[in-house]
Amino acid sequence: MRGWALAVLLLGLGWAAPAPITHGPRQAPRVALTFDTDVTHGMWQNLKTGRVKSYNPTELYRLLEQNQVRATFFLTGLWIEAYPEQARKLAQNPLFELANHSYSHPGFAQPCYGLPSVEPAKKAEEILKTQHLLAQLGARSSYFRFPGGCYTPDDLALAARLGLRVVHWDAAGEDGGQTNPDVIVRNVLSRVQNGSIIVLHGQGGPRLPATIPALQRLIPALKARGFAFVTVSELLSSQAR
Repeated sequence: MRGWALAVLLLGLGWAAPAPITHGPRQAPRVALTFDTDVTHGMWQNLKTGRVKSYNPTELYRLLEQNQVRATFFLTGLWIEAYPEQARKLAQNPLFELANHSYSHPGFAQPCYGLPSVEPAKKAEEILKTQHLLAQLGARSSYFRFPGGCYTPDDLALAARLGLRVVHWDAAGEDGGQTNPDVIVRNVLSRVQNGSIIVLHGQGGPRLPATIPALQRLIPALKARGFAFVTVSELLSSQAR
């Protein structure tokens, strides 16, 4: 029996759920660049009313492609439903990996950066709906990230029972609401190290005006430090060997 399957089985025997993964092996200069890509119910209304034009920043994908940067996108199910063709293109792009970020981006635990709560009985549905949407794209990911990084021990156990590994981060750009790219660049470069999982946001929109300008500087800066960009699964596969 594989180690992860055994861990899930042992949950039923009273074992604690695995803690979120926050980084990969520290031996090699490899980092996983990840993007939390959200559409919430409120953001969906913004699109319908025209208050926000788009949460699909094509310039982000173009920047990554031009620099041949491998990356992992944690998508909400609502984002996939809002942009099915773009989601399909991301799934088919060999540079990118897709993973689960819940369906509507609620806070699984509170307080959680102002995110709305989700009823305990609906938490599994939040995860499984997006797993189904990812599977329809051909993305068979076993990774999940809690919205806002907020969770309880029971939430960790739920993710494990559903066969998912919780992947968070150790180098946050803190780009949400940030207008100064210097701050985002400084946040990442001051925290990154071998094996880091870097988190930024990938949906664009009015709350993320500085993410792409910061990334235009971060990519060459990280390469200059000798870091190679890999997906989360590539980063963690070396941990399993």
